[in-house]
Amino acid sequence: MSSLQWILIAIVCGAIEIFTAGFWFLWLSLAGLLVAAAVRLGFLPGLEIQLVVYSLFTLLFIIFTRPLVLKFFKSSDTASNVQALIGQHGIALSRIAPLQYGQVKVNGEIWTAISSSEIDPEQRVVVIGIDGVKLRVDQA
Repeated sequence: MSSLQWILIAIVCGAIEIFTAGFWFLWLSLAGLLVAAAVRLGFLPGLEIQLVVYSLFTLLFIIFTRPLVLKFFKSSDTASNVQALIGQHGIALSRIAPLQYGQVKVNGEIWTAISSSEIDPEQRVVVIGIDGVKLRVDQA
């Protein structure tokens, strides 16, 4: 393959990376550019050797640089939906016992709750987990 074909592969992989942002096609693109440069300089005359070098560059990039890039670009994901309730504090609206459901108010919403210990009404609680549509709470 010619260096122009490798550059075309790099451009296509770069465009795919822009739309996916998973840091997979970036390494394919960079490896394509390196192989294009090597082909242009005459270091890789045959297609088989070009494909082997392309594969090796891609593998090395993925193994050694992808984890670093992911760590650098890691977003601060925030929990959403009910998972965001874990760790939140609330107030017990009714008595909660180990085998009895009760109600708690967390973030202005009333939820059915269960607990492994007895909790009296008006006592502060903390959400420690979620079982289906029920909050698992403990005394705060």
